[in-house]
Amino acid sequence: MPFPHTTRFLANIRIRYVIIITLLLGLILFLTAFFGIRKNKSNMLQVMETEGNALMESLILSSQNTVRANALLEELVGRRLKDIANLVSRIEKDGGVTNVKLENIAEENDLLRVDILDRNARLVYSSHPLDETFYQDSTDSVNHSLKEILDGSENSVVFGIEAKTLLAENSYAAAVKRAKGKGAVVVIAAPAYMENFKREIGIGYLIQKISQESGVEYIVLQSMDGIVLASKKVEKMLKIEQDPFLQEALSTGVAKNRITSFDGKDVLEVVQAFKSEDIPSGLFRIGFSMDGYIRVSSSYQKQMILFSVVLFFLGFLIIGLVIINQNYFVLDRSYKEIKTLTGNVLEAMHSAVMAVDERGKIIMLNRLVEDLFGVTKSHAINQDYNTIFPDDPCLLKQTQEKKRASRDVEISIKTASGEYRNLIIGSSCLFDEENRFRGAVAVIHDITELKRYEEEAKRAERLSALGNLAAGVAHEIRNPLNAISITVQRLRSEFVPQKDQEEYISFIKTVLDEIKRLDNIVNQFLSLAKAQKLSLVKTEMNKFLNEVISLAELEAGEKNIRVIRIVDKLPEVRIDPDEMKKALLNIMLNGIQAMQQGGELKIQVNQDNAQKDLIIQIADSGSGISRENISKIFQPYFSTKEKGTGLGLAIAYRIITDHQGTIEVESEIGKGTTFTIELPIS
Repeated sequence: MPFPHTTRFLANIRIRYVIIITLLLGLILFLTAFFGIRKNKSNMLQVMETEGNALMESLILSSQNTVRANALLEELVGRRLKDIANLVSRIEKDGGVTNVKLENIAEENDLLRVDILDRNARLVYSSHPLDETFYQDSTDSVNHSLKEILDGSENSVVFGIEAKTLLAENSYAAAVKRAKGKGAVVVIAAPAYMENFKREIGIGYLIQKISQESGVEYIVLQSMDGIVLASKKVEKMLKIEQDPFLQEALSTGVAKNRITSFDGKDVLEVVQAFKSEDIPSGLFRIGFSMDGYIRVSSSYQKQMILFSVVLFFLGFLIIGLVIINQNYFVLDRSYKEIKTLTGNVLEAMHSAVMAVDERGKIIMLNRLVEDLFGVTKSHAINQDYNTIFPDDPCLLKQTQEKKRASRDVEISIKTASGEYRNLIIGSSCLFDEENRFRGAVAVIHDITELKRYEEEAKRAERLSALGNLAAGVAHEIRNPLNAISITVQRLRSEFVPQKDQEEYISFIKTVLDEIKRLDNIVNQFLSLAKAQKLSLVKTEMNKFLNEVISLAELEAGEKNIRVIRIVDKLPEVRIDPDEMKKALLNIMLNGIQAMQQGGELKIQVNQDNAQKDLIIQIADSGSGISRENISKIFQPYFSTKEKGTGLGLAIAYRIITDHQGTIEVESEIGKGTTFTIELPIS
């Protein structure tokens, strides 16, 4: 008999001990189920509140952007219509205007009509010459805004023209003074020109669109006077002054949540104040259905109860067999196998190795497998491979099913420490002497450092190519830039127009500013692409770093960002101070720009344990960088910022590598980014 000691042990267990163990097991399972159900409900409700707050923030931001977009749209359309009117005025002055010409202009610019009026609002030229009463209202009076142009009190005006019938729509128009004679040039946009666009981007459309999402019961914008905008489902809501919860949300301006009743069922309502100068201010209220929460909670509760009951009986039945028998012999056998010569050889390998038997049970793994995948031998040995590794990262499941080896398959994984590693995997089948399948083995090579060296080599190759291109591009751009700059400066000093002098001076200044900006971009391009000859001098690093950090603090202070400096006593290091200051400031300013709502910029500087390298860490608490973009941030002209040039980090990388240093970056979305720079001390 293989288990004589176990048999004697089980025979000597007293009934009362079994009863006590059973009751304790039952109590533990009951408490686990009870607190598990409560925790599950709390977590689900918290998730709903978090998602509701996020949707509310998006709705408010979208509404604010919509209001601003409408105002900007009207301004832009008004400018466009004025520009067309000025163009028509100049054409008339040059003697090239006809009714047909105006009709063509209206058709090309999607306009309702284009007219030239005399001082009495009569048509001189028109794209619709037969409609002579267009500018009279129901009392045969001329539009008030148009009169301001005709009587000379205004040079230009944007105004609306009311429809003459109930079925017609209002028009949007702009008028300017005629350059030739008295009167006005009037350009009128089609009635649907503005209305269709506003309808597509309006807050009402936004509310209706979001209210159609699954789980959203209603969306309401409610002011003190009543409902301003609402989804189709909402007909009646309690007034703000009658609900203390709504009054508190309106006064604090902070998003608040509650469970309330709507149409006879519970909903999670998220409420937040909304302020606008263009529409009535009040509260946004979003109601989320609780059906899914109730359904999942009920299902989870049943599952936990059933699971606890099953575990209670199963635990009682297998408590002796599993704990005393199976684990003892499995661990004993695994321990002996690990101590064999083969196990020692595998532990000394620089590649990760794992093997399974024909049933898919893990029979062997070495230390590198533990490091890469975050498992331990004691937990994994003799366990089902598909349970421990459901995604089959080692290709053992695929090899076992197909009975076929795999070669040089490259994958990327995230280790238990949070690092991403690139791996090359090869797998083989194991057969016995009779050629029967007995399992599979995988050999895993970590090529992360090799990939990094390849990226650095490619980056250096790209910079070398840019260096060859830089001189020619700079020459070809700067020569015409210099000619343009000299010409514009002569225009500013030698030519003064009789009219619109301020506008002329403003145009000249804009051209000169843009020339300087182009010249700066060329300089940045040259700084990035061409290898710089460093002026290395022994530099007192504590003083140097304090100066650089102080410059960054000026920028951070304007954005409510706290700068933390932790700088040890440092030795003198041979660097090019100007170039290194440029590199460090680029990285610090990049971190500051990543924190739009304030935050913390931490700069920590010390020597490594061997005192051979200087380690500079620059960490921000900003939005973070996605994994797919981390490998691109040092590439020229790659930027995630709307107005970024994509040169700052590329220049910083070039300067640090010119100093024989290295730079690495770690980032997590929503938690921030850390740049680690290592510079040789000697």
